[in-house]
Order: sequence, then structure tokens, then C-alpha cells
Amino acid sequence: MKKLFVSVPMKGRTEEEIRASIEKMKKIAETYEGEELELIDSYIAGDVPMNYNHAIWCLGRSIQSLAKADIFIGIADTWDWNGCFIEAEVAGRYGIKSYRVEPRYVIPNYDELLASRIKCNT
Repeated sequence: MKKLFVSVPMKGRTEEEIRASIEKMKKIAETYEGEELELIDSYIAGDVPMNYNHAIWCLGRSIQSLAKADIFIGIADTWDWNGCFIEAEVAGRYGIKSYRVEPRYVIPNYDELLASRIKCNT
């Protein structure tokens, strides 16, 4: 069975919201592929070691998981999400078959989430 890596924004979202988006994206990828796919759990839970940058540490773990993937699916317009952007770039540069999904299809409150993220960064 082919292995699927799902990249989805996590900052500012609950685990439940993230997992719901991952499931939606898995179904989309399975529709594209015409077969069931094994999901690589890309949700990073747990404590980050002390004196580490949380976001970079999680991204490193994520890329380790991405190395197992046959197929990648992520959101379009990743430039607002550092981790999603880097994961998509890695998948593309290393030849992992990739799909992109409009984020509003898989994240119900995407516009609000994006607006709060932009407000925090200014």
C-alpha cells in the first residue's frame, strides 16, 4: 500500500481541527489515486526538548516522516505557512508525487485563521 504524507497548517489550531483536515485531505488523495492509502501520522505531539526552537524541531520531525512517503498532499498557497511551504518544497525537490488542495476546502475557518496569523506577524 502506498504511504501518504499530509501537510496542513497547525499553528493556532486544535488537534481535533488538524486531524479533521488531515482526514479530508486523505480522502481527496485517495480519490486522485483511485485506491486506499496508508496515512503517515504527520501530527507532532509531545514536548519539545528544552532550548530548542519549537517550530524548527517539529519541522525536522515532520521531514523525517515525509521521507517515508510515496505521495504528498498539501494546501495550495503555502507561503503563509512556513512548515507547509518547506514540506511541499522538499516533496517536490525529492520527487514525491504531490497534490495541492485549496485550503478553504479542508479548513472551514481558513480565512479567520489566516487573518489572525497575519495580524500576529505584523
